[in-house]
Amino acid sequence: MAVPAPSIAETFVDIFAGRAMPENTPVTLTSDEARINGDIFPAALRVDVASVNPTASTIFGGRIGHWFGHNFGVAVDASTLNPDVKRQTVTATADLELDESIFGERVKISTGRAVAVNVPRITIRTTATVAAQALVRLPIGATAERPTGWIAPYAFAGPVWLVTDPSLDGNLGLRVGGGAKLPLSRNFALFVEYRYTRVDADMEAGKIGGVRGNMHAETGKIRADLRLRNHSAVGGISVSF
Repeated sequence: MAVPAPSIAETFVDIFAGRAMPENTPVTLTSDEARINGDIFPAALRVDVASVNPTASTIFGGRIGHWFGHNFGVAVDASTLNPDVKRQTVTATADLELDESIFGERVKISTGRAVAVNVPRITIRTTATVAAQALVRLPIGATAERPTGWIAPYAFAGPVWLVTDPSLDGNLGLRVGGGAKLPLSRNFALFVEYRYTRVDADMEAGKIGGVRGNMHAETGKIRADLRLRNHSAVGGISVSF
């Protein structure tokens, strides 16, 4: 008579690294103040960039979770995310002229519709994500000696919080994905994973500046709104106990 494999509950820690491949995204820059001929005025500045091509990047992170049995678990995941921008020419629509430092690089955008803009390479300050995940798995070939099976495909989904340094005012989004763990022993496994992160980001990109005489002033914040759609492939090692 076949003996069913025992139900297992285990806590696990994953360490991983991989590559993130972002989709192109529209960007909107806004500010409630503007600089005109060296003077600073209240204004509704809005610049809509049709599409920006972020760079692919190396990411790394960790996850801690718990399996309540063979099939269901929960986890908390933290990883880096670096949506830097390539040097490129983009199309923008601006209601006021912008000539300011955006994420540390000077960007000039003239007024008008569908204006061609040369954008330098822009490095966005350190960005990270924290996600809560619900997991399901299907251990294949589970036995009493190898309760997690010979291979364990899994899938996950849950909310993700985007955090940008130095502030902690993040943005809420969604992360889904799946992968497979290959147990090396009862306590160690290798895994590969695909993850899709979707979050609408809102972050400070710079400040409106002005010069009056020998004095230079920075006033209102320039906010950048963008839709991050990120595909990532990672691999790592998992320790369970």
